[in-house]
Amino acid sequence: MTDTSGALTRQEQRYSPLSDYLSGVSPDQCAVMSFAEIEKVIGCPLPTHALENVDWWRPIPKTPQGRAWLRADRRADVDLPSETVTFVFEVFKRGQSLDELKLMRDYWLALARRELAAPGNFSNVERGWWEPHLVYLIHFAAEATFKVGLTRIGSTRVHRLAGRRGQLVDSIEAANRWAALVVEHHVLELVWDAWKRPDRFATGDQGETERWSDWLVPPPLSVVRDSLIEDQKSPGWDMSVFRKES
Repeated sequence: MTDTSGALTRQEQRYSPLSDYLSGVSPDQCAVMSFAEIEKVIGCPLPTHALENVDWWRPIPKTPQGRAWLRADRRADVDLPSETVTFVFEVFKRGQSLDELKLMRDYWLALARRELAAPGNFSNVERGWWEPHLVYLIHFAAEATFKVGLTRIGSTRVHRLAGRRGQLVDSIEAANRWAALVVEHHVLELVWDAWKRPDRFATGDQGETERWSDWLVPPPLSVVRDSLIEDQKSPGWDMSVFRKES
């Protein structure tokens, strides 16, 4: 059956019968299908773009059709003139290791500290990074996970991420994104032992790399912030700069 470790979107559900079909083909065999056969399996016509452009068939996890055959560990090789597709068995692997993620986080921490130590240039003001930010903690009881994250004050991101299954359990305000990044980093430093690897099809849009098992409960965010004594001495820690109105 199709790998459904990640929830399927409505568009993905359109192509999930194809995933199920491909999953039933032996890994040592290629699945050669005509456009008509694919349409019969999914129960609807393929979009015009699929019939005219090879890019539609690229193995891109962000596209609903790409995720359909990637979930079945297949790569689509299309021949537009003959209107056929060869689905070749190829195990799809994606995602950073914990060590790689830590290196990336260390880079962002160093960058944030440089910005806070010498705020005169105010990098990324136009992106709102020097405006007040919220550091938040969401609990997903059904998944037994916590998620830490940050967003600009007034953003709907927390509401969107929590949805119906998550609950905002803690939050604090920071003067800017850089200070918020420092707090977020130190929360993650406390919970790496419980880190949960994201689904291999995670796009990153939902902050999947900042989640961990809820057997490890972090201290209140205010406690984490107050422990950062040296960081709070940085000139830019309490600075907020707003974008100019156009």
